[in-house]
Amino acid sequence: MDSNCLGGRYKIIGQLGAGGFSRTFLVQDLHLPNNPRCVIKQLKPQTMEPKSLEMARRLFDTEARVLYQLGKHEQIPTLLAHFEEGQEFYLAQEYIEGIQLSWEISNRAPLSETRTILLLREILNILVFVHHKQVIHRDVKPSNLIRRYRDGKIVLIDFGAVKEVSKQKINPECDFTGLTVAVGTQGYMPNEQLAGRPRFSSDVYAVGIIGVRALTSIHPKHFKDDFQTGELDWHQHIKSASPELISAIDCMVKYDFRDRFPSAIEALKALQDIPVDPDEAAQPELDLMFRNPISQDVSTHASEQFVLSLPEGYPPPLTAQETTTSLAESNVEYGEEFSYSSPSYYEARSAQVSRRLLKVLGYGGLFIGSIGAVLALINSDRASTFYERYINQQLLILQSPVLQEMTSAARAILPAKLLAQEALIEAQQLQQDGNYESALSLYEKAIGFQADLAEAYLGQCEILNELGKPTDAIVACNDALAYRPGYPEAIRSKGNALEQQGILLEALRRYERATLFDPELFAAWLDQGRILQKVGRSAEAIPVLERAIALERDSVEAWTLLGDALWRLERYTKSIEALDKALQIDPEYPEAVRLRQRARDVLGR
Repeated sequence: MDSNCLGGRYKIIGQLGAGGFSRTFLVQDLHLPNNPRCVIKQLKPQTMEPKSLEMARRLFDTEARVLYQLGKHEQIPTLLAHFEEGQEFYLAQEYIEGIQLSWEISNRAPLSETRTILLLREILNILVFVHHKQVIHRDVKPSNLIRRYRDGKIVLIDFGAVKEVSKQKINPECDFTGLTVAVGTQGYMPNEQLAGRPRFSSDVYAVGIIGVRALTSIHPKHFKDDFQTGELDWHQHIKSASPELISAIDCMVKYDFRDRFPSAIEALKALQDIPVDPDEAAQPELDLMFRNPISQDVSTHASEQFVLSLPEGYPPPLTAQETTTSLAESNVEYGEEFSYSSPSYYEARSAQVSRRLLKVLGYGGLFIGSIGAVLALINSDRASTFYERYINQQLLILQSPVLQEMTSAARAILPAKLLAQEALIEAQQLQQDGNYESALSLYEKAIGFQADLAEAYLGQCEILNELGKPTDAIVACNDALAYRPGYPEAIRSKGNALEQQGILLEALRRYERATLFDPELFAAWLDQGRILQKVGRSAEAIPVLERAIALERDSVEAWTLLGDALWRLERYTKSIEALDKALQIDPEYPEAVRLRQRARDVLGR
């Protein structure tokens, strides 16, 4: 079997995770147009005895059928295929581009009551569907809930097919399958599930624990049980929550399953009766990762391998186990089980690459004091997101005077993504300076190092628009969106290209979509107002332009467009006020000067 191709059609891009009996891969489907990405879960049975293999095969097929049924829901990954190859079993599922909920509720300020209620309602809505299909998820937890980039919705993943089959203690001498084995994650499993007897209310318990964590920002392993009642002691950690919400969550996390909501639908009804802040609820679910998304998905970065060309005898790269141990020894606590898509993976890899770069520099006899300075920079406080910290640490090394003296041989050890970031930063600076041809060349260089670098494709799109090449610009923007769906700047730039081609309504739709994904993207609001003016929809343009001005009050173009829109609606006084504001910002702005003169000619003022 080709080690880089599974089932004769799935080309492996990278490994996302590994456990004792299974592995997960990010792959491309070579049999479909455009080779879309999907996820492959591989099960490796514990024993190759015929009866054990047959039992594993039957369980595996049963789980695959369940997943197929569950896949017919927009917030559950679709099962694409399941197959056996070389006495190993595989599931192919839809690849969800997004970020784990654990990034949203871990080590951050607690969520508001409204956000917590909306989150729990959404998770329970999915579980209503799951429970209706007579399936218990068994492992509802933040890392199995993905907030999807393209629409901000929560997606429930990992229905335990591989996990359950892999953990069965199959006795080849009898037909006992050990179906009561405990499957789940400590902290999110109630006592009956620990005993191997999960119920629908076991999933409800896990959702309640997520609610506790959202309201307190504390991992469940840090909570103790009340000495007198035996219930979870968490009320003292709440900063703000209504009695109704506290009561509902209390009922979800009762120790005895008979005291809990029996299934997701009853818990959902209780939460639906609790009022929420309508203004906060009306805001789109677009968190930081949508305004500043982390490339495509944390798991994409997790597949990166740092290949170091080091002298003979130099220690090999850390294994997953070594990185976990190293983090534990450093008292780094994340509160989630380790996986290749977790922040701990990046920290371990970041520290590893930094240490080894510095050792290589040492081999060259470079100044030790400068190395110490770089180490001091590396040990700075955590950045707001882990990926930013990872990149920033590497760029600090890259830009240090020490590294500038590296030999070409030593420089060859740098990860491709780090070199891609270096080229990207230089290209962006050249673009700002108007040196478009050089910037295009560097963007191409960055893509050569990292083919999925959406920012580089965006830069190309913006420059091609500036050069009046909208057809080529659309191609570049499409590439950016292929690697980062919902990328607001790329959506807006594609709108610019369509506008150049005179396809105004399509351009308008792109601008509207860009502001949906990033409500603070000033340029898209401005573009939207301009197009509305072009197509004669001045009444609609006014609130859009006012939104743009609220984001950037010193935009002479926004004030000028607003003045023109008001004039067309015969709101002359307001029009003159807007145009006067534009001229205060730039007394020589041609369009504002022209429109203001028109007002004088028509109205005499």
